[in-house]
Amino acid sequence: MNFRDFILQQSPNELEQYAKDAGTTVGYIKTHLFYGYKEPRKNLRKALSTASKGKVSEAEIHQHFGLYPALVENNQNGNKSAI
Repeated sequence: MNFRDFILQQSPNELEQYAKDAGTTVGYIKTHLFYGYKEPRKNLRKALSTASKGKVSEAEIHQHFGLYPALVENNQNGNKSAI
């Protein structure tokens, strides 16, 4: 699931718990992460994925921040993706 869609689907209480589980705050998620303004460090990216309980993969977190191509099938050399 797309990180942004996941955040939008959360109730205020669910979002508060998600932020706490990920080791951050709702304010930080809404201000910096939701719009992709700040790229989180590796530990936070992993925690955001883990705290979603399988709804958002680490690759989808990377895609949200432009750290991973959105379409892995369209690579330049024509080989299939390893993932």
